[in-house]
Amino acid sequence: MATLGPCPRRTVLVVACVGLLAGCADVGASVQSAVNGVTTAFNPPREEPQPDVEPRYCYRTLGKVNCYPQPLPASEANRLVGYQGPAPRASSGTGPLSP
Repeated sequence: MATLGPCPRRTVLVVACVGLLAGCADVGASVQSAVNGVTTAFNPPREEPQPDVEPRYCYRTLGKVNCYPQPLPASEANRLVGYQGPAPRASSGTGPLSP
């Protein structure tokens, strides 16, 4: 009956160690991913400031909608379809054109 010499035992030991260390690499990647997630939660990316929007007030006419840079007089408020920018009056129109 043949016995295994020291060389096959070393090979088995080396393969086992490599397998264990490969598992540590996966754990390390998971830990790094978790750390990155926590860092992002406490330091959210800065958002670009929104550019200033030109005010626009849109009124219904007989065939289309016309928009103006300033609100029309209060007597035309019933034709206001929407606006972009500051509200022309508290009770006019259906609301802003954009959120």
